[in-house]
Amino acid sequence: MSVSSLQQALADKVEDAEEAEEDGRFEQAIILCNEVTRIDHKKSEAWKIRTRSFIEMGRLDLALENAREAARIFPSSISHRIMQARVHVLARRWDKGAAIYRAILREEPVHLNSIRELMDFETITPQDEIYQNLARAADDSGMKPYDRASTWFLRAQIHMVAGEDDMAFRLYDEGNRRMRDEVHENRRLEYSFSRLLPELDAAFQRRWSPMTAPDPCPLLVIAGLPRSGKTLLEKLLGSQSGLYAVGETSVLYNLFLDVDRSGGADGTLQALRALPGQPIRDHYADRLKYGPKKGAFRCIDTTPGSLEQLGLLGPLHPDVPIVFVRRDTRDLAASLYFKQFNKAHRYTYDLGTAARAIARTEHLARRWQATMPNPMAEVRYEDMVADPVGSARRILTQFGLTVEEEPLRHAAGDDGRALNLLPGRSLDGVGAIRPDLVGFSQRFARQLEPVLPAYEAELRELG
Repeated sequence: MSVSSLQQALADKVEDAEEAEEDGRFEQAIILCNEVTRIDHKKSEAWKIRTRSFIEMGRLDLALENAREAARIFPSSISHRIMQARVHVLARRWDKGAAIYRAILREEPVHLNSIRELMDFETITPQDEIYQNLARAADDSGMKPYDRASTWFLRAQIHMVAGEDDMAFRLYDEGNRRMRDEVHENRRLEYSFSRLLPELDAAFQRRWSPMTAPDPCPLLVIAGLPRSGKTLLEKLLGSQSGLYAVGETSVLYNLFLDVDRSGGADGTLQALRALPGQPIRDHYADRLKYGPKKGAFRCIDTTPGSLEQLGLLGPLHPDVPIVFVRRDTRDLAASLYFKQFNKAHRYTYDLGTAARAIARTEHLARRWQATMPNPMAEVRYEDMVADPVGSARRILTQFGLTVEEEPLRHAAGDDGRALNLLPGRSLDGVGAIRPDLVGFSQRFARQLEPVLPAYEAELRELG
């Protein structure tokens, strides 16, 4: 085999490994990466995929070993070092994680991911050198627009921790303005409904109800906006031996979005039923088969975008349980506004659009509850924080699932150490369940004045 042919074959294996990782086939991803690095140990992406796969399998020891070896092979690459820091943080080795982040920042003072992740568990003040470096980079034309906006969000968070709320909000306003104007160029900022929504009614569900019960689908959906408490509920339910938390997979969202919808809701459902196999059931069955939690019989998916298209799930898999998560309107709007998302969730960069998004997703939840045949439950973030064990127990019982008290109590009491529990933090699912963020928006009542009027007006518009 020629050198060019060999390199192409290795590139194909790396691509296959990445696809296996995305599909939750972590053992297969590791095998493919092993094959690549045995032939050419200089394939950096294979080392990254292997580290991430070990993390997902819960093998933090192997993840750390792999990341360390990769950092030795690629001494100029920061990515393998930051992955070591993440492993330390997941293992609650806070000091070791902080030491790596700070070492990176001595070399690259505005390494945004290191700053962002360090701030999850260390307090940085406006007098800190890290803050000063962020301030100097705020208008650096050599940075990408998203990264420039990040310097405003991070400084805002620093001021908020310091109790300087007016300054914090001014910085958040500017960071969000830059996201709207410079990153998204003011395009498609509103949370929008599927154009099929008017047709996805109770009559549609009855019309397409399966004549015979379909094969059981090993899925449980947690639906709601980001920052609403989905990850908290996933952490609690995922403590049970039969439930495997797979996070945000985008499988439902992409399937329903990519199918031909030109024939309206009925034509779309026909197209979905004409697909080979049972794509939803098959995907999550494979997740269980190849995942690290061998006793699990159902996957928990928390993809926010699934909510928009959820009505199409009922006729395909009416047995899939769905939990809708809600949160106080102003708390949620503030949490969305304080969090710098990547490509999705453009509605978060303005308080009015965030408020309308909250009203629209609550409208969707009510519609699906009134029309879909699936077993459903609803839970509020505030109730989960006040009584995490009781809230999770109620949902498990409602869906006829066994309640394993000891792991549930462990998940509810896992505190590691007191993290900086901030609405914009990057580290989810780690640390104690604390009430810090319940009602925190009262601090910003004056700045958040547009939220409730926009929310209430949208509710009236939706009827």
